Amino acid sequence: MRHVLPLCCALYLSLPVIAQGDKGVPSLKPGGAPTAQPVAADKPVMPEVAAVLNAFIEATGGEVAYESLEGLDRQYDWSIGSDSGFMQVKAKPGGAFMLDMTMKGSAWHEGQGSNGEDVWLEDAAGECFPAPGIVSLQLRMEHDPTAWLHLDRYVRISVVSSKVPVLGRPHWRLIMVPYKGRSWYAYFDVETGLLSRFEYARPGESGRLITVERKYTDWKAVGPIKIAHVIEEHSIAGIVSLSLKEATVKKFLPKAFDMTKCAKEAFARPVKDLSPPELTEISTAGSYHADLIKMIGPTLVDADGREVSSSILADTPDVLLYFTAKWCGPCRRFTPKLVDFYNQNAGKRDFMIVMVSSDRAKAQMAQYLKDYKMPFPAVPFERRDSSGLKKKYGDRGIPNLVWVDGDDDTVESSYHKGTYVGPDKVLAAFRKHMGL
Repeated sequence: MRHVLPLCCALYLSLPVIAQGDKGVPSLKPGGAPTAQPVAADKPVMPEVAAVLNAFIEATGGEVAYESLEGLDRQYDWSIGSDSGFMQVKAKPGGAFMLDMTMKGSAWHEGQGSNGEDVWLEDAAGECFPAPGIVSLQLRMEHDPTAWLHLDRYVRISVVSSKVPVLGRPHWRLIMVPYKGRSWYAYFDVETGLLSRFEYARPGESGRLITVERKYTDWKAVGPIKIAHVIEEHSIAGIVSLSLKEATVKKFLPKAFDMTKCAKEAFARPVKDLSPPELTEISTAGSYHADLIKMIGPTLVDADGREVSSSILADTPDVLLYFTAKWCGPCRRFTPKLVDFYNQNAGKRDFMIVMVSSDRAKAQMAQYLKDYKMPFPAVPFERRDSSGLKKKYGDRGIPNLVWVDGDDDTVESSYHKGTYVGPDKVLAAFRKHMGL
């Protein structure tokens, strides 16, 4: 039986300690005029992602050191339950790598590899298979020593979303939306700036996505940079421990990452001959927006007053929540843009828009939906406040467009670091994310 290997090398991440003063949060009154209101003292101002990455590079060696890094050869001892073994990973900047994994007292062996573009998996029988797009992207980024200098190779958009406790210490939480698959999450210690945890979803042997959580400790220098020497991976498969035994900075021969004979045969096979999960991208239908659906309740409502099951969101990875009202002048100017965007693109990409009304009466909300021919559903008027959506996502003014990922985390909002930037910027970022 083939395995999608759960073991990979440390991600080279960190985060700066950035302190910024609180700023006033605009609140839109009827008519759209913003008025400054204080931010709660316990609401931190999030650092920019660029600052996060720049500070990481400096804390772990500096940009010059990373740019001069030609490759890494790392050797790990690994264990899971009563099994243990050895793993070697050779990698160079750009995403090319070779991984070989063996088990003590057994002939078992599995591998992974990439020439920088194509990624393949080798099972215990010595047969290779093209990696699914989700896995391919994750592996190339994980093994690329300079991935965080060139994050746009792997991630469409990223944002520092919150400040949360991890093991009793404050951490910044970074959300990254990759080109393939569901969002990735990274947690960085506010004081040390080092990565403590990384979470993502990958396909298991059955083809269903499983959540993987990695913990990183014991950061030490390897040549001109620092990497985590101890990694602990948690998933439904168990807890895998990795301990760095030896690491060398080196330059590899040009052909070191050429596609193997086994891999060439795998990519030459017709797609129809491949078996899951290699056949297609892993389906995640029905697994999205569990919290959002619970908050909304069992139904949404359309412009004709008909009920629509909120479960439709479970099959949609990206949702735009639109907080609006007909009495709001800026809302009336932005709504036609959002309606046009939906009408032109809903059939091309998998996303949904949900309206959350701030109208004063149910009849006013219904009329607003009809007058502007909104083709997307709305939260029932009776649920707009009791649902908790406004408290969690709504901030203090409208129009407010909030982009949430499949795990119901905010990716972009009309409020940026406490300042109202408006819905157009969110829509532009979402359009770019969707490739529209």
